[in-house]
Amino acid sequence: MGSHGWRIVTETVKQKWGLTMEKNFRATSNSRNEAMFKEASMFAAHLRQVEKDLTAWERDIEAGFTNFRAIMLSPLPRVYEEGHNGAAVPSEPEPSMIGGDVQVERLTSAAQETKKRLEIEVLQPIKQWMVAYRTIQERMKRLEALRLELDSRRRTVADLQVRCERVRATLGTTRARGEVELEVGLRKMQHKEDKMQRTLSQYQEMEQTVYNSLFTLIKDTSVLRDYAAAALLIVQESFQAGYAAFEPSMPQYSASGLQGGGYGVPQVAAPAMEGGNKYDPKPADKFGDQAAGKAAHMMVTPDTGDQYYYDYAA
Repeated sequence: MGSHGWRIVTETVKQKWGLTMEKNFRATSNSRNEAMFKEASMFAAHLRQVEKDLTAWERDIEAGFTNFRAIMLSPLPRVYEEGHNGAAVPSEPEPSMIGGDVQVERLTSAAQETKKRLEIEVLQPIKQWMVAYRTIQERMKRLEALRLELDSRRRTVADLQVRCERVRATLGTTRARGEVELEVGLRKMQHKEDKMQRTLSQYQEMEQTVYNSLFTLIKDTSVLRDYAAAALLIVQESFQAGYAAFEPSMPQYSASGLQGGGYGVPQVAAPAMEGGNKYDPKPADKFGDQAAGKAAHMMVTPDTGDQYYYDYAA
């Protein structure tokens, strides 16, 4: 470990456990960035879970549509009767497919389109936010190391100032020897002060850079509300697209019509009001007028997610 690394370790011990005789020393503050980063980290933990859940949605929807496609291509079981020679004879010569009139390829395309839209319109902006957060996380580590180095150099300069004052106070008794010692001490103190000032400038510049990045990141979190709404809208439309594969003219079934544990005759839902389809509500019906405008904008320009994001670079 070099002298620079040892300086940081020593200062960390002094500030963390208070192992120092300098009672009046005040550590350099980075409180505003630490407070902002703490809350951003809590938000990032939730966002990480959302990203995992959305990825699971992609996987589950694709698997679900694949399974539906497989069963639609499966042959229906046939009724068998006993023949004259005792052999089982099917009621139909060839088995029929359960989904003979189902456009099974539309199930596959619906799953692929859902995965594509979730990735581009929702997951990609979330990943951009997480990349920006991790960049700030690394900057915070470098900023803390710079802060500790600055405080260590401040201690060094303060210690040299005390030594020089002590030598100056004893000049009356041993003037010749004291002047030489004072000159050496002043020269060393000036050298250490120059280093401290350079470190201070570096710290102030980085502290402001981290603050600007955190400010932008935090302001950007409000936009993520719209991406959550868009995710629900995309998933809803995926099921609508999957349903359309069965037959556009099929009646809209209600799950409440399945009597006796799901083996009854399904009831047809009430028809939609004239001039609109009740199964395709507008974004305003789901998320309000404000969200409808934003959701509509995302639908029109799905590949311009970066317009919602500021430049996180310094």
